[in-house]
Parts: sequence; structure tokens; C-alpha cells
Amino acid sequence: MSASPGRRALAEALRHVGVRESPPGSNRTMFGRWFGTDGVPWCAIFASYCFDVGAGVVLCRGWPGAGVGPRGVAYVPTLAAWLRATGREVDDPKPGDIVVFDWDGGLPDHAGIVIRPLADGRIATVEGNSGDQVQRQTRARAHVALFGRISNPS
Repeated sequence: MSASPGRRALAEALRHVGVRESPPGSNRTMFGRWFGTDGVPWCAIFASYCFDVGAGVVLCRGWPGAGVGPRGVAYVPTLAAWLRATGREVDDPKPGDIVVFDWDGGLPDHAGIVIRPLADGRIATVEGNSGDQVQRQTRARAHVALFGRISNPS
């Protein structure tokens, strides 16, 4: 059995840990150049890159939301809405699931890819645009707005 799209996207994401914005603080990255919109917040662009390049899945393909392009999505609230509306929201995070964070109770703020749930209830993730780079993080579930699972090409 081959790896799920999420696991393939996770493997792609982990290959880029340590890639930084250049210049620092500019939001300019190889991922933004690939997407066609550079110099903007890029966490959802990074997830789009990992799913497209790693798994052949275009996030939000055909979805009529803000920030959707031919290669995926740049806007976290659109990503969250798409995951919910298309039945991809899950409660039990697994490696390769998309995680959407909400820091302040408003619109979703940030996205990453689940590495694994931890025994203490936190989530190990890999995220673009985290400290101006791709990095591994450990996050509290209190900040999770939703988890989304990509199980088939869309």
C-alpha cells in the first residue's frame, strides 16, 4: 500500500526544515515564487507546495475563495472553509493531516502539517512562515481550529 497524500506531503515538508525567508522578515521564499505570489504570509502556500509537489494534490482546487490559485491556496481562512465544507475535517490528527490554528478567536491565523500527536495532548508540526522559516513546532491543542485530512486527490 502506498503512502497517503498527507504522509507524502509531510515527507516533502520535512525536507525543507530550515529554509528561511530572504531577506529576513520579507516573506520572500522559494515557495512564494513557486506559487506566483511572493512576499506575502506563506504558511498556507507552504502547505500547498508540499501537497502539490509531494503528493500531486492541489489544495482548494476550484474553490471560490480568497487566495485560491492554480497551485493551491494562500489564505488560511479559505483553506479552513474548504476543509470543513468538503468533509475533510477530522478529530483524530494523524501524520500528514493539515492543522489550522486560531491564536485569538477570530479568523484562522496559521496552518501547518501534523508530524504526530503527542502523548501529552500537544501536536508536533512542521510549518512554513514560523519564525520566518520552515520549522518544526510543538503546539497546544487549545490553539487548533481544525484538523483536515487529504485522503484523495482533489
